[in-house]
Amino acid sequence: MAVNIQFDHVEWIEIGFDDDNKVEIDNVVNFSYRVMSPDTDMVYPMKFINDRSPVGVHHNHKYWELEMVLDTNYLETNASPLQYWAYYLDVQAGGGTETAIACDGENDWIEWFKVYIREGDGTQTLLEFADEDESVLWCTGEVTNVNNENDTRHQTTTFKFICLQERTKSYTAVAHSPGANEEPIKIMRIDNFTIVGEGSCTNVLRFEDEFIMEITPQFLPNTFQGVDVKQDQKWRKLTVVVDSESDIFDPYVDITTANTIIPANFYVEFTLADGAGTTERWTYSGGAPQMSYILNQLEGVVDDDSERDTIEYQIITTCDRAITQP
Repeated sequence: MAVNIQFDHVEWIEIGFDDDNKVEIDNVVNFSYRVMSPDTDMVYPMKFINDRSPVGVHHNHKYWELEMVLDTNYLETNASPLQYWAYYLDVQAGGGTETAIACDGENDWIEWFKVYIREGDGTQTLLEFADEDESVLWCTGEVTNVNNENDTRHQTTTFKFICLQERTKSYTAVAHSPGANEEPIKIMRIDNFTIVGEGSCTNVLRFEDEFIMEITPQFLPNTFQGVDVKQDQKWRKLTVVVDSESDIFDPYVDITTANTIIPANFYVEFTLADGAGTTERWTYSGGAPQMSYILNQLEGVVDDDSERDTIEYQIITTCDRAITQP
């Protein structure tokens, strides 16, 4: 007999390496999943000359692509330095600390990944993508987007994952019991974007930090399941949208010469929605060797009929980022 389910919302998502070593992330805005194929479709038609109908189908390689959107992020422990889950949480049982995102090395696979969803009638669906499984699930992307526009409810961080195995689905109710040191963190607004030696712009409408990871699933002929992922270069693309203009970027946009490097340790500051107005600072060092440049200066428009006249700057920099609350 068919089971028809109406989802209501995500209650929490568990990430770690077993039932005793995980976080229960509960500030989930949404979770999505889809089947992906390197060949676009899961099957394509086998065609034969002078036959009008396909003679069969070819079955392509495929995998799950998962997306978890948080408001704003999740701390493994609220310590110094702030321990965001993706950079500090141990996701493997192999000893040491293996993390979902690593700046200067390969991301480690995640051995435990489960999603608990409340249904419309109050019951619960559990989607299991990894249950103490090795070499099947990795984090492949991270994007934080903070918006100062009016009526903004959520400031989001989106994580993407690849899963190379089947998922399982069950309906046994499980109680939610997050650990004492695990907590969501909520950004309320962007205060400023500062380049050392140039000054600060406070008219920031939107800030985005996209951690780009070149990660490609690997397959063998005549084997449907993926065997691993190939991990190559990583960098960040920062987007700063200002209303309407700021001169702190001008020295780093050059037309007749190569662009000038942005000085190390530029930063963006936020106000947290913690009731105390705590300031959080994200500082970008540019790594070694130093690599921080204006990637694009997109079209600036002054429009008589527009509520805001904005200009967008994009910056390329290395993974290196320090998060503090000065």
